[in-house]
Amino acid sequence: MERPTITNAFISPKWAVAIIILFHSVGLVGFLVPSLHASFKSLVPYHLLLMFFVLVLAYNSDRKCLYLFIAGVFLCGYMVELLGVKTLEIFGNYAYGETLGVKVADVPVLMGINWVLLIFSVGQMIKDFKIRNSSLASLIGAALLVLFDFFMEPVAMKFDYWQWYDKIIPIQNYIAWFFVSVILLKFYYALNLKQQKYVGTTLFCSQLVFFVVLYMTI
Repeated sequence: MERPTITNAFISPKWAVAIIILFHSVGLVGFLVPSLHASFKSLVPYHLLLMFFVLVLAYNSDRKCLYLFIAGVFLCGYMVELLGVKTLEIFGNYAYGETLGVKVADVPVLMGINWVLLIFSVGQMIKDFKIRNSSLASLIGAALLVLFDFFMEPVAMKFDYWQWYDKIIPIQNYIAWFFVSVILLKFYYALNLKQQKYVGTTLFCSQLVFFVVLYMTI
């Protein structure tokens, strides 16, 4: 007799994938329709929190490692953003707008959550590619996140996620994104988080499609 699969997940991968695609699709439509911009901008923090809880609830392995990953990436991601805003030496000269919600020391708390979502999703996707070398996987993942950021930046400015001085996105920003991403991805792979079927890949691809479409229409 086949043993039943033991899982710690609260929702199935199929439900997680469906929720991710549905809410990104609805959000994309909302941001494509000018009359809906104000309403959908106000929903951005709740969307990020929803994606975070989907990630956590769909995870079906050792939650101690997951929580350690979340805590580590959240703190590191938030601190690097804080240093970036205060010193203007890491990413360049920028300041956060109001779209991402509550700020502590001029940095939205959700930026820590955003780093968790990005690192987890791209890390999971690279695992789908069966790349076993963690250093190579981290470099490839970081390159994908720089590509992601390239499409995200103009959209983020238009919808007041953050603003760059003189509306110019410096090359320094992409270099910093790459190195921060490599470090956080190395941490991700060091924890050896279990591969989650389709969830991470769907999350990364949905976010990428969202920003690419908006990039081409703004």
